[in-house]
Amino acid sequence: MKDLSKRSTSAVFWGGLELALRQGIGLVLSIILARLLKPEDFGVIAMISIFVGVAGVFVDSGFSSALIQRQGITIEDTSSVFYFNIATALIMALLLGAAAPYIAAFYRMPILKPLTWLMAFNLFIGSFRSIQAVLLTKELNFRTHMKVTVVATVISGAAGIGLAWRGWGVWSLAVQSVVATIVSVLLFWIFSPWRPAFCFRLASLRSLFRYGSFMTLSGLLDTIYTRLNTLVIGRLYSARDLGLYSRADNIQHLPTFTISTLLGRVAFPVFSAAAAGEPGTLRRAARKALTAIMLVNTPIMFGILATARPLVHVVFGEKWLPCVPFLQVLSLAGVFWPLHVINLNLIKSRGRSDLFFRLEVIKKIIGVTSLLIASSISILAMAWSQVLTGFVCYFINSAYSGRLAAYPIKDQLRDMSPYLAVAGIMLAAAWALAVWANLSPPLLLATQSLLGVAIYVLLCYLFKLTAFQDAILRLRGILAQRGFAAARA
Repeated sequence: MKDLSKRSTSAVFWGGLELALRQGIGLVLSIILARLLKPEDFGVIAMISIFVGVAGVFVDSGFSSALIQRQGITIEDTSSVFYFNIATALIMALLLGAAAPYIAAFYRMPILKPLTWLMAFNLFIGSFRSIQAVLLTKELNFRTHMKVTVVATVISGAAGIGLAWRGWGVWSLAVQSVVATIVSVLLFWIFSPWRPAFCFRLASLRSLFRYGSFMTLSGLLDTIYTRLNTLVIGRLYSARDLGLYSRADNIQHLPTFTISTLLGRVAFPVFSAAAAGEPGTLRRAARKALTAIMLVNTPIMFGILATARPLVHVVFGEKWLPCVPFLQVLSLAGVFWPLHVINLNLIKSRGRSDLFFRLEVIKKIIGVTSLLIASSISILAMAWSQVLTGFVCYFINSAYSGRLAAYPIKDQLRDMSPYLAVAGIMLAAAWALAVWANLSPPLLLATQSLLGVAIYVLLCYLFKLTAFQDAILRLRGILAQRGFAAARA
C-alpha cells in the first residue's frame, strides 16, 4: 500500500502538471482563436464530433482499458492490439469518408464533406500512438505524457492561430487538430521504448475482448450521448447557437476534463491494484479520491457559476456573452462528473465490465429521454437536462460501486457534504458581490476570484477538512524532496 501510495502521488503530480500545462496552454490558444474566429466556425467543427467520436470508440474497442486492468500483459498482447487498432482505424476512416456527403446533407452544410475527410485522416494517424500511451498510463508515467502533450499543443496551436490570422476560418481549427495528432504520434514513438513485435495472436485479442467488449459498448453509448446535444442543436437550431453552447460547454469542461482525466488515469490502475490487495484497501483509496476531488472540483464549478458573465466578457469578448446562461447551468452539471469517474472506475477495477455496460444503458436511456424532451423547449432547457441527469446517474453509479468497494452512498454523501457546504458559502459570497458591487468586468472578475479563494481556503483550514490537510502535507513533502528549505522549516 505504501508503494502504491507513493506511485500515486508521483502520478498525480506529473499527471496534474501535464494536464495543467496542456489545458493552460490550450486555454490561451482557445482565447486567441475565439477572438479571431466566429462562433459559427466552432459550431461547424462540433457538428462532426459525434461521428469522429463513435469511430474512435470502435478503433480502441475497449482494449486500452483491458490492457490497463490486466496484470502481467505480454508483448504478444500489446502487438496484437496495435495491429488491430491500425486496421480498424483505416476501416473507420474510409467509412467516415464515405459518409461525408450524407453528413453534409444532414446539416445542410457542404463544407462538412471535405472537413469530414480530413478528420477521418486524423483518426487513422492517431491509431499509431495507442499502445505507447496506454503503457505509459499503466506504468503511471505521466512525466513523458507531459512532454508529448505540451509540445504537441504548442506546435498545433501556433499552426491554428497562424491560419486563423490569415483568414482560413474553420479550416484553421481542423488543421490544428491534425497537426497535434501528427506531432504527438512522432513524440510517443521517440520517447517510448515499446516497439511492436512481428506477431499477431487472435487468442490475445479474444482474451482481452472478454473485458474490452463491454467497455466498447459502454464507450459507444457514452460517446453518442455526450455528443448528442451537438447533433440536436446543430440540426434543430443554427451553427451560431451550437458554437455558443459549445463555448459554454468547453469553458465548464476545461477544469472538469482536467480533473476527471487525471483522476481516471490514476484511479483506474491504482484501484485495480488495490482491488487485488488486502480487504479495505479499495475502500480507503476510494474515500481519498472522493474527498480530494470534492476539495478541488466543487469550488471551481461554483466559482465559474458565480463569475460567468465577467469571465466570458474579459476572456473571450463581448460577442460570446450570449453563452453565459448555458455556462452557469452547465457548471452545476460539472459538479457531478468527477464523481461518476470515481464510481465507474471502482466498478471497472473489480473486473465488472458487464455491470459497467448495464449501468451505462440505464443511464443513457434516462439521459437521452431527458435531452430529447428538453430539445423541444430550448437550448437552456437542454443544459438543465444535463444537471438533472448527472444528479440521478450519480446515485445509480454509487449504489453499485458502493457495494463492490464497501463504500455505500450514505458514507460517500457524509464524506462530501463538508466540501459542498464550504463551497456553497464561497458561492454565496461571490454571487452577492456581483449583485451589489458596481465594478467593471475585469475588476469584478478579479475581486470575485480573490474573495472566493480566500473564503474557501480559510473555511477549509478552520473546519480542518481532511482532504485539505492531506493536500498541504503532500505539498510540503514534495517541496521538501525537491530541496525547498521553506518546506522543511
